[in-house]
Amino acid sequence: MIEFAQNTTLEPLLDHLKFDRRMTSPQKFESFPDIAANEKSSVKRLLSELQHKFSDSVDVAYLIESEVSSRTADLYRRANYDSLTHLPNRAHLHDILENMIQGTEHKGSVFSLLFLDLDGFKAVNDTQGHHIGDELLRHVSGRLISSVREGDIVSRLGGDEFVVLLAETENRTEVEDVCQRIINEVSRPYWFEGQEVRTSTSIGVSMFPQDSKLASELIETADEALYVSKSKGKRTFRFYNDVKQEVPAHKHIIQARFDAAVLNSEFATYVEPQIDLKENRVVGGHLSIEWQTADENQQSLESWQHLLAGNPAESSISLWLLDSACFYLKQWLKVDAEFVVTVPIMEGLWRQEDFAELLNQRVKQYGIPSSQLQLAFSLKSFDVFDQGLRDCLQQLSDQGYQLTLTGLGGQSFNFSMLVGLNIQEFKFDEVWLHEQLETRSGQQWVKALIQMAKSLDACMIATGIISESQVQNLTEWGCTLGQGAYWSAPIEAAEFKQLMI
Repeated sequence: MIEFAQNTTLEPLLDHLKFDRRMTSPQKFESFPDIAANEKSSVKRLLSELQHKFSDSVDVAYLIESEVSSRTADLYRRANYDSLTHLPNRAHLHDILENMIQGTEHKGSVFSLLFLDLDGFKAVNDTQGHHIGDELLRHVSGRLISSVREGDIVSRLGGDEFVVLLAETENRTEVEDVCQRIINEVSRPYWFEGQEVRTSTSIGVSMFPQDSKLASELIETADEALYVSKSKGKRTFRFYNDVKQEVPAHKHIIQARFDAAVLNSEFATYVEPQIDLKENRVVGGHLSIEWQTADENQQSLESWQHLLAGNPAESSISLWLLDSACFYLKQWLKVDAEFVVTVPIMEGLWRQEDFAELLNQRVKQYGIPSSQLQLAFSLKSFDVFDQGLRDCLQQLSDQGYQLTLTGLGGQSFNFSMLVGLNIQEFKFDEVWLHEQLETRSGQQWVKALIQMAKSLDACMIATGIISESQVQNLTEWGCTLGQGAYWSAPIEAAEFKQLMI
């Protein structure tokens, strides 16, 4: 029973009773004062009568208690849970994490924090709409919950970022099993409105108390491990303790250095010769950009390309690389009329609506044959079914351009994207290839992919070749082209012509 203090203001209650009489028995209102007939009565007297009449009313007490309880629960949900996925939000995660730290410190136990995001999520939003992106986030949330153990906690920080808390993880193998299960589950196809949608995830792992005893630092170190994980390729996970030497500075510092490098033009074009393995002669070159850092180290495009994502410099760097390829191809054709230049095409360039027209203008301007300008697209772009990318590739193929897909073996992709496309070359992922060449079962996979390329009337390119035995094996298995330190390190593009003469 609710008792009202003498000075309690009952206007809100009065309003509530006016609008919600259907929830209270009509008989209760038979002796309710007629306000219109008693206009001269004071508000104080009216409220006093209300207090007297309903102070013992179970209906009103229940009504008020229910309303307060409902509103309190609603406010709690809004403050602590994500409205889209109904997972704990960032603020609630910090509270949970602080409680876990305090609880495990007393027991001396260990727990792990997984920081993960979705590969290719932006492409889903851009090409299929935010409503599909929201549905994808909901389904991913469900798969995350199904992938963890009882008692573990899944939280959404915002956007496509999630955190998973794994309680009592003394055994590292158990953490690795959960990470792999999450990667496998999240990477399975999704279907929305009759269309297949694909994404994958990369994970960074920090452990309490090994990596930190502070909630904010545990999240930060896991995020840094994720940063390294993504730089190694998609569908991977890394423990912070294993890779902390590879995180020289926080992400924002690295990004700031890169932005300064763009302003200071700390980049140069390099070409790596491509060798016909059967004839043992140079038939082409792979053109790329290297970042020449202040300490005079050279960083390949693959190691910093992720810094271009969403960066205004992506389009200008991509266009500069394309212009360089056209310019040097014109020079090198004077020495070898059949020479082919391969140039990476970044997302910021091919997503431009007028990309095909822009490319045609460059080819015409430099007077080079389109068939000898090999356009390389990373298989990272094929994680999701992107109709825009597929249309772009089809248009380029129809206009006579040669297409190369890079990263084969080290990168999962959607095979349905390739149906009907004319792909001339596939290029092995360098790290993956080296790992496979060390084992008999791995070599079988290399052979199988070479045969796959042959069945599609495409060439296979092996990268990072360092020994005669690798050359002999790959040639025997039917690999067409090779590049690597066995023949030559990347050479500055301006000096390459001298080596061709």
